[in-house]
Amino acid sequence: MDEPKKRINHVVFNVHNLDEAVKFYTEVVGMKLITRFDDRKMAFVSFGERHHDIGLFEVGGTPEHDRQWHGFNHLAMEYEGGPEILDKLHEKLLGSGAKIDNLEGHAGGRHKSVYFFDPDGNRLEFYWENPDWRRESAGMVRSANEAAQAKPR
Repeated sequence: MDEPKKRINHVVFNVHNLDEAVKFYTEVVGMKLITRFDDRKMAFVSFGERHHDIGLFEVGGTPEHDRQWHGFNHLAMEYEGGPEILDKLHEKLLGSGAKIDNLEGHAGGRHKSVYFFDPDGNRLEFYWENPDWRRESAGMVRSANEAAQAKPR
């Protein structure tokens, strides 16, 4: 397999209080709130270029195992290519003996991911995004940017 080009896309933190975290990242760091899911106790904030640079998940907000500790959740790496490349990356990880956390499809086929651990236990993600989702999320970012510009200062 030729190694696909990759880049860091986002990081996710598990936080004790979602409201406080959103306030900090929007008011202090200067990010924009793009999407918030109160039922899942999660929010996505952006510097204004993409759907999210940082994901914020409230500890215990859902029963998933990765929502039960405070701090670093995962670092996501995006690669060039389609979902078939993700399958090849997964095979490479298995062949190397890397510990796989889980394979996951997100948001009705908008994303596909393989979560795994580095030798020090840091949780990482390789993921693919559906092009239709990219267009939809770009609209969300435009709306957040326009709302921020319309706010009186």
